[in-house]
Amino acid sequence: MYWHRLIVILVALFLVGCSPKIAVRIDSIVAQGTVLQEKNYIFYSGMSGTSANDLYFREYGKYFLEVLKKNGYRQVNQPEAADLAIYFSYGITGGTEVHYTYTRPVYAIVGGETVDIRETETDAAGRKIKTTKTVTIPSTTRVVGVETRRESYTVFTAHAVLEAEEIHGTQGQTDNSMETLWKTTITTTSKLDDLRRIMPIMAAASVPYLGKNTGEIVTVELRDGDAQVLEMKSLR
Repeated sequence: MYWHRLIVILVALFLVGCSPKIAVRIDSIVAQGTVLQEKNYIFYSGMSGTSANDLYFREYGKYFLEVLKKNGYRQVNQPEAADLAIYFSYGITGGTEVHYTYTRPVYAIVGGETVDIRETETDAAGRKIKTTKTVTIPSTTRVVGVETRRESYTVFTAHAVLEAEEIHGTQGQTDNSMETLWKTTITTTSKLDDLRRIMPIMAAASVPYLGKNTGEIVTVELRDGDAQVLEMKSLR
């Protein structure tokens, strides 16, 4: 039993180590002079045509509700109890093909043949004797040229945006008079086109920066099997 558990753990660690790192870019900005005394918020969809009841919205939203909770925000269900309206939107591009060219050496094996050498010798009695010797030429690998190759792959850019606006009393989510207090944009470009796989990684990367002023784009690299990503996945 002990060895079985050990093997399972080693295999899991191996798989985590083999999974590629995903670079997540976070750009978060806060309105100058913003000081949040209370962090009660109501959660809205920031996408036209996608309601808060959409199944994907609910799944992806769970991750960022947890991120908001980790940053001291508290979700409420009624606008009159909220200090903020937080709009959540997301998406992924259809894919961009990237072309690249590289060169590599061309190798060839030289040698390895056998050669027959015929010789005529004279013995002590003065007689001529013909002999044949077989010699093997050692083989060696040499660079004989350079090959140029052109290949391509497809990348996809996923994004998630959370935007917080000040809410007054029972004002609805379509009130244009609400002031934007902060906006956090999270993006990642990779070969992955599965938003359900990428979203927990993006959420985990954003935890230290959501609703804060990064001052510049911050890049966080995470793997699919990292602890903070698995924590997000457990919310499914």
